[in-house]
Amino acid sequence: MNALAKYDAACRALADAVSADEVMKVHVEARAIEAVGRVAKNIDLEIDARTLRIRAEARLGVMIRQGEESGIIATHGGRRKGQDSGSESCSTLEDVGIDRHLSAVSRKIADLGQDGVDDMLQRFGTESKKRKKLALDVINGELASRNAQSRRQLAQELSDATALQPTGRKFPVIYADPAWRRKAGIGNRAYENHYTTETWDEILAMPVANRTLPDAWLFLWIPRAHLLALHPTEIETPLGRCKVKLPLAYAVAQAWGFDAYSTCFIWTKTDEECPEDHGLGLIVWDQDEVLCLFKRGRGLPKPNTDVKVGSNHRERATDHSAKPTYYRDMINAMTGNLPVLELFAREDDEHILPNNFYTWGNQSRNTAERITDDSRTNHDSKTVPDSYGTDAAQSKASVSEPASDHQPKAPHVPVADAGSPSSLPELVLPGLAPTFAEYAAFTDLTNPLHGRAS
Repeated sequence: MNALAKYDAACRALADAVSADEVMKVHVEARAIEAVGRVAKNIDLEIDARTLRIRAEARLGVMIRQGEESGIIATHGGRRKGQDSGSESCSTLEDVGIDRHLSAVSRKIADLGQDGVDDMLQRFGTESKKRKKLALDVINGELASRNAQSRRQLAQELSDATALQPTGRKFPVIYADPAWRRKAGIGNRAYENHYTTETWDEILAMPVANRTLPDAWLFLWIPRAHLLALHPTEIETPLGRCKVKLPLAYAVAQAWGFDAYSTCFIWTKTDEECPEDHGLGLIVWDQDEVLCLFKRGRGLPKPNTDVKVGSNHRERATDHSAKPTYYRDMINAMTGNLPVLELFAREDDEHILPNNFYTWGNQSRNTAERITDDSRTNHDSKTVPDSYGTDAAQSKASVSEPASDHQPKAPHVPVADAGSPSSLPELVLPGLAPTFAEYAAFTDLTNPLHGRAS
């Protein structure tokens, strides 16, 4: 029997298959036919065989899920779904000859649905014939895109669920431009002459980890002069906690719960009209700033190719310490508009943030400290009195006394939802989201006499 006849027979066998064993036989046969086509340099046969193989994997994925639902195949942990630990164990995937990799791939393909599989295979066939080789990137890209979509959806749902808790919403994305204390002299460009700054230890002490999901990204602005400056930091080791010197950027990420560096972005503060424009500098003139990306846990899915950006962005600086809105748009494109906690944010009528950005800072509306409805957006807080739930109110409290002693009774305040056509009530609970509020009261960062530009 030649390869074409074997292919036709395998197609009929897949159509008639009613058990996982039968589908596995078709899968093995398809791989063999693909190998024959590759040796014979018959691209049409290769495409047909790979298409049959993928359809077999899709059928296998459906059967695996059905088997787990019915209790025939063990789920993770080696037991039937809903089975007591004392009951007799059922068959595992290994028992029926399906390895973990094939199981994972089959589930992902099955999750595309019949229409999704048909569309993917049509694009795969077209691209493969055009290139005269198998366009496996079409298949891998589709599966990766669906996996990324599922992970982003999970991050959104987890963040929305935590928003209903008294401790406040937890975020998959943190965007921070800390008020670094630099002691840069008395010139007009010195940080200290424009806003209240913090010591490095105060920045490290911020309870950011308490408001971050287990899998998350941190976008951290840091001056070039600070980037690799060593700073004593307490870390957890097999021998217990100890103090070591770490580069400042990594020290902040570690203190905030992020455990790995991913990459960085460079903002060049010049343009074609003023290519020589620069700031201050002791050794070189400052013409750019660094935005580091750290991850916590698995981080977030990689951005799709169509939204991937270059590492350098060129744009003239405007207000002191203000960052281009380009980077908020970039973060939204990379993360799929997931909820973002922006620290040290500037937010007013002239600085409108995207609806999925929640803020903390003495020049923001502190939407991170609010419990919101299920619209997945932050809120226009103009109708919320400044005396309720804001850091500015808490800064009036004595540092030596508990902040909760100065909290007014939490009211129900109607607030218009920026992302929903209907207006729903918002509950402001200043005493139940203590992390940033208590920190601000302790460090007196929210003194209304001082300003902070992000």
